[in-house]
Amino acid sequence: MNIWISILVMMIIGGFIGMMTNFIAIRMLFRPYKAIFIGKWRLPFTPGLIPKRRDELAQKIGQVVTEHLLTGDMIQKKLQDEGLQVGLVETAQEFFKEKMALETTPTELAELAGFQNGKERLVEWVSNKAVSETERFLNEKEATKLENLIPDAADAFLTKNLAGFSELGITRASDYLQSDAGKKQLHLMLETFFEEHGKMGSFAKMFLNVDSLTEKAQRELEKLLKRPEMKEALENLLITEWRQLLEKNLGELVSSEKKKAFLQQVEHEARGFLENEKWLNRPLQENLAKYEQQIVEYFIPYGVERLLAFASDHSGDLLNRLEIAALIESQIATFSLHEMEQIVISISGKELKMITYLGGILGGVIGIVQGILALWI
Repeated sequence: MNIWISILVMMIIGGFIGMMTNFIAIRMLFRPYKAIFIGKWRLPFTPGLIPKRRDELAQKIGQVVTEHLLTGDMIQKKLQDEGLQVGLVETAQEFFKEKMALETTPTELAELAGFQNGKERLVEWVSNKAVSETERFLNEKEATKLENLIPDAADAFLTKNLAGFSELGITRASDYLQSDAGKKQLHLMLETFFEEHGKMGSFAKMFLNVDSLTEKAQRELEKLLKRPEMKEALENLLITEWRQLLEKNLGELVSSEKKKAFLQQVEHEARGFLENEKWLNRPLQENLAKYEQQIVEYFIPYGVERLLAFASDHSGDLLNRLEIAALIESQIATFSLHEMEQIVISISGKELKMITYLGGILGGVIGIVQGILALWI
C-alpha cells in the first residue's frame, strides 16, 4: 500500500512541477516587462523574451507581411478580380444614387467641407487660381512658338477647313454687297473718293452719276467675288496668314500691356461666372439629373475599371511608397507590453492553457515512471 501511495505522491509532484514549469515558461514570454537589477547585476531572463526582443520582433513581422503575405503580386491579383470590380461598381452606384436623392448646392457643399463663407471663399480661390495659373502659363511659354502650343489635331482641322472658311467669307461678302447696307457703303466710298481728290474729283463727278457708278461697281465686284481665282487667292492668303501666325512666339502675340489686360479679364470672367447666384444656389443634383443614367451605366463602371487597372499596374510601386514594413513596425512599437500580452492571450489563450495542462500530464507520467523505477532500485 505504501508503494502505491509513493507512486501517487510522485505523480502529483511531477504533474505539479510540469504544470508550473510550462506556466512559468509561458509567463516569461512577457514577464517581467523590464529588467530587474540587483545592484549592477541584471537578473537572468529579465526582461521577458518578447519585451527584450520587441524591436526585432516588430521588424521581422513587418518583413514577413511584406515579403510573404502582402506582396505586390497578391495585391495585383486581388485588384484584377472581377468580383471586386463588380462589388465596387455596385457600391459606387448606390452611393451616387443616395446623393442624387438629396439637394446640395455648391455653397452648402463648401460649408460641409468646413469652409465658412463658402461662396466668398470659393469665388476668391478660383479667381485667384485662374489668374495665377494663366500668368504662369504665359510666362513659361513666352518664348514658345504658337505651333508648339496648338494641338496637332486642331492645326490639321483648321488647315483642312480653310477652304470652307474662304468660301464662307466670299459668300458673306457677296451677301453684304447685294444688301442695302452694302450698296450704301459703296456709294459713300465713291463720294469720299471724289471729295478727297479736290477739283479733279469734283470735275469728274460732274460727268459721272455716282448712283449708276455705284450699281456698276456693285455688279463688277459681284462678278469678281464669283470668279474661281478669288476663292483660291483668299484660301492661299488664309493659309499664309495662319502659317505666319504659328511661327510667332506667344510673347509676340501677348505683350506685357496685353497680358495685364488679359489677366484682368480672366479674373473678371471667373468672378462673374462664380458669383452667379443661380449657379451657386442651384442644387448640383439638378445639373446632373439629365446625365444620371449615363453616369450610373457608363461613367462609374468605366471609372472603377480604370482606377483598378491603374492600381493593379502600379501595385508594387504603391506598396513601396506606403512602406508597409515600416508602418507595421511603428504601429507595433506603439502597443504597450500589456496590450501585446492581452492580444496574444486572446488569440491563443486556450492553446496556452492546454500547453500548461500537457506539462502537468507529462510531469505526472514521469512521476509514475519514477515511482515504478524506484521499486526496482
